[in-house]
Amino acid sequence: MVHLKQLKHLTVLALASLLATTVNGEPLMVDSFESGDMAATNAEGFDWGRNNRTSIVTADAVVYNNGERDTAIPSGRDWDPKHGEHSLRFRYAAGDNMSEQRFKLGGAYEDMWLQYWIRVPINYTHGQSSPSNHKFFALWMDAYSHKGEGPTVAWEFWGSDGGSSRLAFHYSEGSFNIMGGHQGHDDFISVPDDRGRWMEITIHAKASSNGQSNDGVIELWRRWENESPSQRKLMHQTTDAVLPLPSQGVRGWNAGYFMGWANAAYANDTEWLIDHITISEQSLLGTQDLTSATSKAPNPPVLSLK
Repeated sequence: MVHLKQLKHLTVLALASLLATTVNGEPLMVDSFESGDMAATNAEGFDWGRNNRTSIVTADAVVYNNGERDTAIPSGRDWDPKHGEHSLRFRYAAGDNMSEQRFKLGGAYEDMWLQYWIRVPINYTHGQSSPSNHKFFALWMDAYSHKGEGPTVAWEFWGSDGGSSRLAFHYSEGSFNIMGGHQGHDDFISVPDDRGRWMEITIHAKASSNGQSNDGVIELWRRWENESPSQRKLMHQTTDAVLPLPSQGVRGWNAGYFMGWANAAYANDTEWLIDHITISEQSLLGTQDLTSATSKAPNPPVLSLK
């Protein structure tokens, strides 16, 4: 295994070659966790929050959890990454409801795109109380939920027949005044067929152009790893949302989280993997497929180290 300090050195050398990972413009951030380090930033000040039951792993070990680690993989686990040698693991211990990774973008952006790969746990079953919802992803401006003036957009997945799941979203104008309730319930994970499969998620959130104008955009696409970029499925689309910028302070999308609280705790230890995250102000629908199932070539993150 390459030592973490060597990986960090390789990351710095590789920055220039990775700035062209999108067709439509330079991304704000690309992270495949190849540095084995989440204490990093970029020119905009992107910041990973503390690991909350999350860790960077290789196929063989935990290498980072609020600091460098070297803990061998327990028996019965599968931590094969989608791309390169590392991924971000979310561990839900049996009966435990929480695993979450927060982030701050370092700036405020009115039009935000985010794309990443996520693997369905190899033993996935929705939860002990299948109708309940699990957090999947959230994005906000000045604060999450009712704590801020600005809007929040959130996706959650809900229990379906046989331990499967449906994905839905909701949003608020501000103060978490949810508009229209949970919308767009669509088949998301089928049990047992989708266990262990990687999917690519693309999210687009655009603020209203002026005050309370109803032209805010919320979109989500999904494709499975055996599908081409042209086969992305548009699961959610709202182009008339009211997503006003706060009157002062943080005026744009500023922070969010991956995964989070599971209202129906898993009966068994359950682990999600996330890999190759891209964040951009430009569309990511033209992104080249650099993460084919047969490619394991390292792809360090576009991050400058502190």
